[in-house]
Amino acid sequence: MDEVPNQEITEIEVLNQLKDDFLSTISHELRSPMSNIKMATQMLKLLLVQDKTNDNGQARCLTKQEQTNRQAKVAHYLLILEQECDREMNLLNNFLDLQQLDAGNYRLTQTTVDLQEKIPQVIKPFSKRTVNQQQTLKLEITNNLPILKIDQTSLERILAELLCNACKFTPSGGEIIVVLGSKPTSTDALYTLQLRVKNSGVEIPLSEYSHIFDRFYRLTNGDRWKHDGTGLGLTLVKKLTEHLGGTIQVECENGQTCFTVEIPVNV
Repeated sequence: MDEVPNQEITEIEVLNQLKDDFLSTISHELRSPMSNIKMATQMLKLLLVQDKTNDNGQARCLTKQEQTNRQAKVAHYLLILEQECDREMNLLNNFLDLQQLDAGNYRLTQTTVDLQEKIPQVIKPFSKRTVNQQQTLKLEITNNLPILKIDQTSLERILAELLCNACKFTPSGGEIIVVLGSKPTSTDALYTLQLRVKNSGVEIPLSEYSHIFDRFYRLTNGDRWKHDGTGLGLTLVKKLTEHLGGTIQVECENGQTCFTVEIPVNV
């Protein structure tokens, strides 16, 4: 019986490891939100039962203070349900979008966009998240940014995924900065849109630069499950950026990480 070459054995082992990592990641990312959804649903049911009866099982009316407390608890558990459902939807959307990009079926819709108006709307949901995590979020947009033609949905998705990544790895007291600008090229109608997302905190080792955009890849330092995510966000960012004809680079120094996206756009 012929022996299997060592190179083939190594490739099989790598594929098996990728498969195991994939199953482990997906199991974790699906189980965690569903556990929170189940908990929040059970607590809402419990609140309804407590509101209807007293300790003797008899119907009762809530006092004003009890109504206020009940409303706060209901709002809290509804927020958990909303956030965890969004988390599940984001996971599914990432898979579907990557599948379309791989198959060449991802559609781009070029529209005229005033980014000075739109970008603040994109980062607005992250403002509350950074406040809750005791982080600082800043937005810097150059004053001379022209109105550009670009696929708005793809650009917003790129920025949102980079912000998600920054929020996960920025420690309490850290800072996240979004910088948006443009520069003309040799062609009058063509500009290069430049988007930078900087954050303080975890530095990416130089040896891992070539892997951070790989599917399901997680930094080797620290607890594997310390930060939520499937390891698909940066993969999607790179795929979308390239689909728009652009490039993405990462730099780390002095305790800061900076992702720079450059995309050719028309005015």
